[in-house]
Amino acid sequence: MKQSLGLLEVSGLALAISCADVMAKAASITLVGLEKTQGSGWTVIKITGDVASVQSAIITGASFADLQNGLVAQKVIARPGEGIMSRETVTESSSVSPRQPDAEAAGEEPVPEAAPEERVISCNLCLDPACRRQKGEPRSLCLHAGKRGDA
Repeated sequence: MKQSLGLLEVSGLALAISCADVMAKAASITLVGLEKTQGSGWTVIKITGDVASVQSAIITGASFADLQNGLVAQKVIARPGEGIMSRETVTESSSVSPRQPDAEAAGEEPVPEAAPEERVISCNLCLDPACRRQKGEPRSLCLHAGKRGDA
């Protein structure tokens, strides 16, 4: 299912929060954020979701803001282009991966990438992987309990 982007610009932060609340209750959308614009105290509400939900939410939010005399602008972009929505706002996983040069075509053997070392840190006090203390257990179980001045 394709995502769409909805933008609602209102006058004031309190009205923006109220509109975001009304829109979230009216349709199944995801609130991406509230952004203050330069000057005039305007705030942009950014939402995502399927096309029908975003259109319904924007219409509801615009009606609410218009009743409060604070509506500035509204816009729904159905299926925006790849560069419009950042990776944080897209909830669907993308199967596109960066293109790697074909090593076999060039006659070279592919070089395996080194696996990053994983350090499992269980103790949040000393951050020593050798410490057997788990987060939430007594401090006295930490390897470095007596060395830090703890009782």
